[in-house]
Amino acid sequence: MGLRIGIDCDGVLRDLIPCITDSIKETHPQHADKILEPNSWNWSDWLPFWTEERAEEYIFEENYLDFFGPECPPIDSAVEDWNKLRAWALENGHQLILVSAQREHCEEPTTDWLQRWGFVGWDEMYYTKNKHLIDVDVLIDDSPEKLKKFTEESVNNGKAICMNQSWNRNCEDSSMSIDRLSDIIDKVFG
Repeated sequence: MGLRIGIDCDGVLRDLIPCITDSIKETHPQHADKILEPNSWNWSDWLPFWTEERAEEYIFEENYLDFFGPECPPIDSAVEDWNKLRAWALENGHQLILVSAQREHCEEPTTDWLQRWGFVGWDEMYYTKNKHLIDVDVLIDDSPEKLKKFTEESVNNGKAICMNQSWNRNCEDSSMSIDRLSDIIDKVFG
């Protein structure tokens, strides 16, 4: 019996953070030189010119279709690895399951985005912030908070795998970590 492999979208497949920072540079050039290196999912930590509320408004209300719709770029290595990962999963009886925390109004644009960039063939898809409640054996995610909760409370004692990003340096030490999707083939199952 194969494994159920949960895969997040933002920060694993979709290159959301650079999409947001590029947009801010374009729409608010006066802030371009004030954007810090993203080091958390707390917007105000690296967008110090805005409150958390203002950043949320910009990202999830005013411009959400730009960030969650089909035009936001993917992570290049994820596009390169997707068909290889799908073939490997099929060959070995594993299931690939989308487990992504999207706000309700971002779910449909995210589904369109996945199709646009060729991330198709999911065995199941879940949009939920409670990733620990989804029955997967492995969760690949970039959020230290989600990985910690998954490690502590997974409904089936699943294994958390951190997709390395600038905002999760500390999770690289506490979880198994990968630099690209195809790393799970050898690193986790090799």
